[in-house]
Amino acid sequence: MHILAQLLKKHDLLTLTALAVSGFAAAVTLGWNLLLGDIINIISKGKNVSPDVIVGAVVIMLVLCAANYIKTYVTGLTCEILIHDLRMGYARYFSSLPLSQMERLNTGEQLSKLQNEISDVSGYISGNLFQLVNDGITFLFSFAWLLILNVRLTLAVNLPVIAIMIYVFYTSRIISNAALRSQQAKGRMNKYADTLLTLFPIIRLYDAADMMLVKYNREVLKWEQQTVKVEKLRARLMSLSGLLSSIPLMLMLFIGGGMVMEGTLALGTLYVFLNLSGNVSGVMMNMPGIIASFRQFSVHMKLLSPKILLDGRGGRHENSYR
Repeated sequence: MHILAQLLKKHDLLTLTALAVSGFAAAVTLGWNLLLGDIINIISKGKNVSPDVIVGAVVIMLVLCAANYIKTYVTGLTCEILIHDLRMGYARYFSSLPLSQMERLNTGEQLSKLQNEISDVSGYISGNLFQLVNDGITFLFSFAWLLILNVRLTLAVNLPVIAIMIYVFYTSRIISNAALRSQQAKGRMNKYADTLLTLFPIIRLYDAADMMLVKYNREVLKWEQQTVKVEKLRARLMSLSGLLSSIPLMLMLFIGGGMVMEGTLALGTLYVFLNLSGNVSGVMMNMPGIIASFRQFSVHMKLLSPKILLDGRGGRHENSYR
């Protein structure tokens, strides 16, 4: 993961900007929910909403839209730059090798790495890296604000999260191991395909195409079976995770509704709890897949680290331009 740290440090200004915009968007979202809660409290008391409150709501909506747009643009730009540097670092490593070492490279193995590790790492950085950071920031902001609003309701609703977290970490390890086996099967299939291309003249000479095709189809079938197995396993485990994540919401409806009827909690505050609970339960529902994807990403980064040169610096062994 030190390669990722080097990439982020190299573009520290963009990275810090993306984090700052994500935090600002989360803060504006909290302010928007609080304003809506106040409006609900005003209406529930039979009073009219003043024009100043309406104007404030419109302003917050515009600021929130602008913040989300800037966040999407900055994070997308940062991800594309990180991916470009990663690919160029991979190419820079091979261009720095002496000719004698280049000739000894296994083309099938390098093709497999390019199709598997590089593609998966690029896809994760593009689709998940900053989304994970944004979800984490939103989760922390929302949970902290709910504690400020009502400690009793927040703790009562989120105590089951401890049990959910135990289940999440257990299932994420299962999904990660299954995904790794699928990736290994895909790598074997790609290597076999490269072997067929390399030995095609010999295969044609001895009329062994049918036999080799049967073996290749066998490797493809193994990869397909592993992929289907991973998706079925992910669907089963994450479905149960989604069911468990609804427990805090149900507790909030029962406990919070009772507090509203007792007069110890305002209706607008309950709305804020219901609206922000999605930021907490949503992250919990997707946590098994998130952790499994991050572990797989970490494995791929560890495999790629010795083959990445960033500004002349390589992975765990000494690399230099020749």
